Amino acid sequence: MEVHHHSHNPKKWKEYVTEFLMLFLAVSMGFIAENIREKHTENERSEELMQAFIMDIKENQKQLDSLIVNNKRMAYYYDSLAFSHSFSNKKIDLKELADYLDLWVYRFNNKKTIFEQMKSTGALRYIQEKEILNAVLRYEESANFAEVRSMIETDQYNNEFRPALAKILPLSFFKYLSAGEVKNITKRDSIVHPGRYENYKFYSANIERELENTKLTNDEIKDLAKAWHFRQERVAVGLRFQIELQEKGSALLKLIEPKYHH
Repeated sequence: MEVHHHSHNPKKWKEYVTEFLMLFLAVSMGFIAENIREKHTENERSEELMQAFIMDIKENQKQLDSLIVNNKRMAYYYDSLAFSHSFSNKKIDLKELADYLDLWVYRFNNKKTIFEQMKSTGALRYIQEKEILNAVLRYEESANFAEVRSMIETDQYNNEFRPALAKILPLSFFKYLSAGEVKNITKRDSIVHPGRYENYKFYSANIERELENTKLTNDEIKDLAKAWHFRQERVAVGLRFQIELQEKGSALLKLIEPKYHH
């Protein structure tokens, strides 16, 4: 039996070069396609994160709108009390003061969930435009400053302001409820302060009588004026940071909203 061997002609060097170039081109195109896909994914992720970040800024702006209105009123109010009680001979009507004194604290809490997520995951690199990245970083720095100042103000309120009032004013001042407060008691108020309103009905006459009969000395009035002054001072410092942050928030939204719109 005869066996026939097929003869193979050796490849020319040009064929090897052609095959190498085709293989190289295929691998390169794969890399390019993968880079394009990753770039597209990064752009989509950047869009999603920046849209969420914009919502955080808007939440801060909404919070600041209310804070600034209230803190302007508080700063003016305490400044007026400081001048009135320090530089006039007018006696203080404790019942009238208890009726109108605002003892609320209006604190700023920075909404920064998305920024912290971008920072911890390295997603800040998705922001390609240097101007936008720098504006975002400056905004967060200012927001952190405003939050810290708000915390300092709260500490001053709890550790200095309220103890100063407690040292000068009788307990009846803090237990007193105006007619409007009694009229507008809600179910939640009764839950948060169980028994307080029932007790107040029983002791209200005694509380009001003590307020009317308590007369502060000149030294006590001067000390009270100092308490008003230092409270106004802390509110005003926090207010400055809040106004600056609100301005930066408006500028940042103007910069990034047109680029990262839905």
